[in-house]
Amino acid sequence: MAAVASPWAALFHSWGSNGLSLQNEPVPCWTGEPVRPQEVAQAIADSAKGLLSSSSYDAKAAASHRVGKLVNASLERFDIARNGEASADLTAELLANDVPRKLLECLQALEFEDRKSAARLLDVLIRRVTKEGGEAATQVVEYVRTHPVLVSRLLEGCQNEEVFFLCAQLVRSCVESEELTKAMLEAGSAPHLLGLAAHENFEISSEAFGALQNLLVSNKRLSAPYVQDNFAQFFTAFHVLLTQERNYVIQRQAIRLLAELLLDAEFQPIMSEYVKNAHFLQIHMNLLINDSVAIQLEAFHIFKLFVANPFKPPRVQVILARNRRGLIRKLRTFYDKQKGDENFSADLTAVLDALAAMEASRRGSRSSGAPLAMRCPDGEARVHRPGRAWAAPVRGLRCGPRRRGARLSVARTRLSGLVVARGARAGARQRGAGYSREDGDSGAG
Repeated sequence: MAAVASPWAALFHSWGSNGLSLQNEPVPCWTGEPVRPQEVAQAIADSAKGLLSSSSYDAKAAASHRVGKLVNASLERFDIARNGEASADLTAELLANDVPRKLLECLQALEFEDRKSAARLLDVLIRRVTKEGGEAATQVVEYVRTHPVLVSRLLEGCQNEEVFFLCAQLVRSCVESEELTKAMLEAGSAPHLLGLAAHENFEISSEAFGALQNLLVSNKRLSAPYVQDNFAQFFTAFHVLLTQERNYVIQRQAIRLLAELLLDAEFQPIMSEYVKNAHFLQIHMNLLINDSVAIQLEAFHIFKLFVANPFKPPRVQVILARNRRGLIRKLRTFYDKQKGDENFSADLTAVLDALAAMEASRRGSRSSGAPLAMRCPDGEARVHRPGRAWAAPVRGLRCGPRRRGARLSVARTRLSGLVVARGARAGARQRGAGYSREDGDSGAG
């Protein structure tokens, strides 16, 4: 009787026929013959290295096919393993041979189907942490922490047009685990994803923003301290998304995400610090007169935090008071834009009442002539007396008395990624939004 050929014989023959050296190379035979985890892991590592060193197209195609077959063998072993010890052994060997990093390095060089198989194997390893736990989960977490280059490779893949989708999905899988989320934050994934969210390629920016949203929202207990410790750096990058008018989808998603974070209990210390910043207030006053009604309404949910803050810094207080009439006129139009939402109407009424109270308070202080201690744009606390003008923190946004009828500068001023339009066009936009120069108020635009 003729001997039954091994199911891996064809693969063995194809490797030999493609001119690949098979001497002393572990060739796995799956059905009917056990394969040691160490051999499988070592074969994947060597094949991935060989793929990167291949120069000709045929050699790369053969090497990619070889990696795909070995990866599929590992996936099959994970699928049929009935006890945790068997799959834990393979996990340990894959990590010991640095297979995750090597697969990420050669991910772009793999053929399409082999690339998907490699990404699936990486996802299986990640889900050993998020789904199963135990010793294997501990090994994966320790591997990620001790190999920061792994996160770097993953984030670099998020900006590659060929593999960005797979890499973004792997990031999302990572943030399902608190341990991996912490490792991702420590490796600087948040600022990198913020930068990618502003990418000119819409698909890359969308996937990067989705991964960023999962990173910040899935484990707020971890992301909130990170944002607080990196407050200036984080919001400098985040506000670029808010002012990126060429990408409406990302702009709207960004402002919605910001509102979700600031209104969350875990982010309350961050919200308290956020609403003290006069420049942040200026950004959201500009968004209130955005061309998109949806963005205007989203901006209101953040703007109301500045108004409701009982401990407003003098600079914020004066900006709101000096622009109160234009703000009131603009916000009154929001009733018709969000009909049927009682909570929104209640918040809007409360904000309008607070702005009107600021007007009454300002009239009282003007009649009394009492000095007002406030912090100037240069950061020094000085005494402001009625009739004296402070330089505005942002051109066109008033923080002190201005001569009635003063002309706005015809220029374009860029402030931390925010473009503020000036001149006739901006003036028309401000007057249409309700910001008037005749009543002594200047626009926020």
